[in-house]
Amino acid sequence: MDFFKRTAKIDIVASSGILRVTVPPRRPWFLILATIATDLAFLAMIHNSWAQMPLWFQIFIIWVFVSSGIGLVFQLSVTQIIELDSLRLKVCKDFHGWERKREYEVADCSDLEWVNASRGRAAALECKIGWRTIVVAKDLSEGEAAEVLAALQKSLPDVAQTLCSSAPSKDHFLTLGLGK
Repeated sequence: MDFFKRTAKIDIVASSGILRVTVPPRRPWFLILATIATDLAFLAMIHNSWAQMPLWFQIFIIWVFVSSGIGLVFQLSVTQIIELDSLRLKVCKDFHGWERKREYEVADCSDLEWVNASRGRAAALECKIGWRTIVVAKDLSEGEAAEVLAALQKSLPDVAQTLCSSAPSKDHFLTLGLGK
């Protein structure tokens, strides 16, 4: 049993010209328990000296623990929803009914690809919108990203052609790379 694996499965639904991908929250239980254990150990260490601490430091410690708890609940509860149709790409983060939704025109999108996890960021599907890069779906494995791209190709081939293509190059001449 691997404590660092994410276990929740993505849900891909294609109907009526819309592809909907739902990515549930998937934090490893081992890391969650380690975070809680670290917080409790720190509380046990400062318990005896709490009365001697200045008020501003007590308020700061309370603020750190409350924000840590809220952040943990947020990490465990946010569901990512990606909807694609022939005109728009919608990226939504749902936190128990509260939604943060962003919409983009498919014509403006290009370079949809899976990016491997690197230092400080999780593996994700990323897309270019004009000059900037956005994260479409965070915490996807390579196999899950391949499933999403295959479902996109199967249900919306024209959209897949637009999204997976590279942006036109701004170079007006061919470089041979002789200076490298």
